[in-house]
Amino acid sequence: MSRSDERRVSFRMPFATEVICYVDELDKKYSGTLRDLSITSLFMEADDCPHIGCKCDIGIILEGEHSRLEIKNVSGSIVRSDDNGVAICFDERLEWFALVPLYFHKLRD
Repeated sequence: MSRSDERRVSFRMPFATEVICYVDELDKKYSGTLRDLSITSLFMEADDCPHIGCKCDIGIILEGEHSRLEIKNVSGSIVRSDDNGVAICFDERLEWFALVPLYFHKLRD
């Protein structure tokens, strides 16, 4: 994709941690790996994924050496799908996004 085709409006951070996607209308839970994250959306790599347009609640799990932090109840919608997974746009900005750089700093120590 060229720069002129880029539609993202917020900075994305590459990521590799567990993400869970709950789709109430299907009464189903999907899990995968968070590939990247921004304040407005994420991309979840998974073999089995919900369809475009599905409303969902997201859980992001940050694992430390001695602790675990789970960000829950982030609502959004599936906006794009490809062979690798799905893009999810949040209904509201991710208020916990400021924790992400702190998590990366912790991983480097």
